[in-house]
Amino acid sequence: MLSGRRGNVKVDYWTPENTGAKYLKPGGAMSGDNPKYGSTLGYFDASYFKVGSITLGYNFDNMKWINERGVGRARLYFTVQNAFVLFSPFNKETGLDPVTNSYGDENAAITTSLPYNESTMLTVGTNVPSTRNFIFGLNLSF
Repeated sequence: MLSGRRGNVKVDYWTPENTGAKYLKPGGAMSGDNPKYGSTLGYFDASYFKVGSITLGYNFDNMKWINERGVGRARLYFTVQNAFVLFSPFNKETGLDPVTNSYGDENAAITTSLPYNESTMLTVGTNVPSTRNFIFGLNLSF
C-alpha cells in the first residue's frame, strides 16, 4: 500500500481541516492511493480566451528626414506571439497553453485502452508547450 506518500506534494485535497478543497481525499472510496473516479481529476473547464498575436507599428510616411536618406517608406513594428490566455482554469492551474498541440498517440499519458481512435484525437499535451515570442522589425522601401 502506498498510503505513506500522502502530504508529500502540495495539493488542495480534502481533509477534515480543509473541507472546501478542490480535489478528493487521497484514497477516497477505494484503498491505497487510487481514489474512485480519480481519473476525472484531469478534466478541466475548457473555456478560455487567447490573444495569439499582437502587432503595434508606426509608418514613417512623407517625412523629410527619411526621404533625404533615399528611403521611400519606413515602418517600425513590434509583435508578440502567444501573448496571453485569459479565463482558463487549465492555464491557471498548470501554466500550460490550453490550445491543443498534439494528437492522442503522441502523448504518453493517453492509453491505448480508450474506445476511440487516439491517433486522430487532439489533446493538450505537455510535449511542446507554446512559446512566447517578441519580434522587433523595421521595413524600408527604397
